[in-house]
Amino acid sequence: MTVPTIDTHEFTRRGDAAEGQVPLQELERLGSLLIARDGLLGWRLSGRSEVGADGSRVAHLHLGLASTMAMRCVRCLERIDVPLAVERDYRLVATEAQAEQEDVDEDEFDLLVGARRFDLAGLIEDEAIMALPPAPRHPDCRAPAVAVESGEAVSDVEPPPPARNPFGALAALRSGEDPGAADPSDDAPTPSPKRPPRA
Repeated sequence: MTVPTIDTHEFTRRGDAAEGQVPLQELERLGSLLIARDGLLGWRLSGRSEVGADGSRVAHLHLGLASTMAMRCVRCLERIDVPLAVERDYRLVATEAQAEQEDVDEDEFDLLVGARRFDLAGLIEDEAIMALPPAPRHPDCRAPAVAVESGEAVSDVEPPPPARNPFGALAALRSGEDPGAADPSDDAPTPSPKRPPRA
């Protein structure tokens, strides 16, 4: 159903109440934060008024919201169903300037500017958006595993060449061969130097 506009002055004066459900697909701003819009957002609104200390009438609204929102887990990137439950109390004021001035000293109620044609749908959507978690994640969630084609890491850096046997290079110089050529003695163990015969 479409959320109706209300006259906040008459609604609170008579102590009216209203409730309903709005499809999530009708709430564009809220829906942009979800991965599925196939649910409903339940709402209920009640109003009341009382006489203030100075004899003036003070109007109040109470808004309740309930739903389950399909969001994306920030860790595994899969769907997570987030329960949403909102209970808000408002005190109505006449102007935005009054709301800004009195908001500093008001701790019990949120201040709301009343109107003859109040946008209740906008209020419902605003409160639902503010109630969503900024970074939803499963309680026991793990990051997705990275797919690896082979079991070994591939490196672009070539390994350094093996160290050459210095004794093999010395033998090549004595025989007139290229010292840079491969020598069978490169892979042979290094011989121990012989001691000169004793006199």
